Amino acid sequence: MAQAARPPAAHRRQPSRLELEANGLSNDAPERRTADDEATVKFIKRILCATPATPTQDETTAPEVDGNLEDLLPRLTSRAEIDLQLYAILAVVLSQFVQTWYNRITPDADFISEVVQIVAHCTREFEQRLKLVNLDLLFLDELPGLLDAHLQAADVAMRSSHVPDGNSIAAVYQTLRPHNALVPLPVDEASILSQRNNEVDWSQLLVDSILPLLLPSEDLVNPCLDVVVAEISSGMIIRNAVMGRACQPWLLWEGCTKAIYALKPKPPSKAESVSSSLSKLEQSGLLSSSESVQHNNGRQRSHVVQTMVSASWATLRYIVLSWTLLRVFLLALMQASSLPMRSQGPKQPKGSSDMLAEAVTGLESVPRPMIGMRLWRCIGRLTSLETRMPWLTGCLSLAQHLSISTGVCGTNSAIDRMMSAHIHERLLRSALLPPILQAIRSAVFPGNVLGPARQPPSHAETIEIKRECARAIVDVVPHTARTLYFATQDTALMQADIESTLDLFADAYLNKNLMVAALELLVVRLFPETAETAE
Repeated sequence: MAQAARPPAAHRRQPSRLELEANGLSNDAPERRTADDEATVKFIKRILCATPATPTQDETTAPEVDGNLEDLLPRLTSRAEIDLQLYAILAVVLSQFVQTWYNRITPDADFISEVVQIVAHCTREFEQRLKLVNLDLLFLDELPGLLDAHLQAADVAMRSSHVPDGNSIAAVYQTLRPHNALVPLPVDEASILSQRNNEVDWSQLLVDSILPLLLPSEDLVNPCLDVVVAEISSGMIIRNAVMGRACQPWLLWEGCTKAIYALKPKPPSKAESVSSSLSKLEQSGLLSSSESVQHNNGRQRSHVVQTMVSASWATLRYIVLSWTLLRVFLLALMQASSLPMRSQGPKQPKGSSDMLAEAVTGLESVPRPMIGMRLWRCIGRLTSLETRMPWLTGCLSLAQHLSISTGVCGTNSAIDRMMSAHIHERLLRSALLPPILQAIRSAVFPGNVLGPARQPPSHAETIEIKRECARAIVDVVPHTARTLYFATQDTALMQADIESTLDLFADAYLNKNLMVAALELLVVRLFPETAETAE
């Protein structure tokens, strides 16, 4: 960093345990990259590896650097494809928000390398802490439980607001689930300013509690770096991105719609449908009356035979399907016996006391069974299953209780380990991160430049976004399942019902409460030391 007591140019940090572990993985052969990845690599080299000759030199005129990206830059994580996307995002941020003003002040050649070293240290430390978190418990129990409590409070607040002389939705929700960062209730200019100040203070305190655990020890005494990193993290990321744009209802509905369209399988190609030629001839009047009568008599005589044949084929299909499912289930159970046991609760970093571990986790020493996670209750509340089909909810609850109490689906049983293995293999695998990061970079920085700020939609456009989200949800559900669930075949009624559920996320203030609670939970799980100061 360029400042009065600036270290010499040859300053290098001592290799930490994280750096040694990361360097041990740097010898891995890089995976094959596409043309888009090669263009991204060139962009990263031009921004993060090239040194401008003059303060006015643009990064587009900087000479291209030769060599592999893995040799020029330190490893950020243990996967090269994740490093590529993270470095691309870092390069865009530095070129758009830092180099535009920093190069006008000083031609500091070590500034970019210092920033890269700091980011690499933080990401490796973050990855090591992420390995200590019980992801099953976090994503399947704690976060869904938080969402379930939010939906319950939002539903009570919405119902209470319709009562004569009742309070507003935000006031009722704040009474049920108050938070220091979002008080007082923003109703006038004075309360809006006070709430905004509390929000700024909370964001700053959150960042100040995290930075000492991520930054290298020699950078903690740098006040300039502390101010820049803290302001960027608390201002741009937490307040503007998470508590600002991410809490808008139209953005949540639009994101849900895009996710459904991205995951929805493409419809099969329409084959040439062979319709009944005789029926077309009859409608066109090209078939004589005698031939028509003879055809109708033959159709009536063969109706019973066709019904029997159809019933036989249907029975055979159900038998084959049942046998296939039973065979797959038995094979999975046989393979589940060789799966490792689930972790006995979340791991704690070295040096943490037993009191802190118990206070931070608040969990049992034995992990909760997969079938007993609060994810299923959250799904039931989102789908209003208890209201629509109370008999099915009761049967499922009874089956859940019996399967856990008898040990069939208990903790570390064969079914429990099989479910955990499939969830980790399909949902919690690191291979899903690179496309997600690439999609985020393409959406926020199209063409590796900052995209134009999107204007908030009008009221009519917001309603249309919600309708499109409801339409996408209805379309993704199979016809038989949605007809049975909604007890109607009218898609308009189905969409109106889904829209009433989406109204639970129609208040930005309520969504901000959910984001703040989820952010605090993630911080406490990743950095258990922060809970010690909160006690």
